[in-house]
Amino acid sequence: MSRRCSRRTVVRSACLAVVGTVAGCLGTDSTQDGTDQPEATTAPPATTGSTTADAGTETASQPTVESFLSDTSNFDGVVDRTGADAVGVDVGVEANGAFFGFGPAAVRVDQGTTVTWTWTGQGSTHNVVARHGAAFASEQSGEEGFTFEHGFDEPGAVLYVCVPHEGAGMKGAVVVE
Repeated sequence: MSRRCSRRTVVRSACLAVVGTVAGCLGTDSTQDGTDQPEATTAPPATTGSTTADAGTETASQPTVESFLSDTSNFDGVVDRTGADAVGVDVGVEANGAFFGFGPAAVRVDQGTTVTWTWTGQGSTHNVVARHGAAFASEQSGEEGFTFEHGFDEPGAVLYVCVPHEGAGMKGAVVVE
């Protein structure tokens, strides 16, 4: 017995698919504590020495800055901001086919530097979440002017992402010397 689909059934199915996709993008409570904050990942402490501060040295637990950012369209090297006590990174800059980038994507700073991420208000909601050995996470926000800051005291490469847009290549790095 064959079944004919009406135009109404096809439209209804398409609408349900769109609603499901949008709901998945908006996310739901992602942690067990009732907040919408993703858990920051942790790993064993980085070893000291020049290899951890070298953006080109890959360890078993952490990729190099270059390999981590290889699918990030606005990464064209590590921007040197050494000598500054405070450094700014924009969240929601044009990259990866939309406003799914950090600007700059990678920055080099001295130990003791505070990095402040400032939301541009572009590209929907974003957050900043450490990966591969660091432990920090901002709230998700789409509000222009929203800020999150973190101080970097240990040498090494700290990799981070925007969780909702990580698959699109919204990734960044802070290389601490």
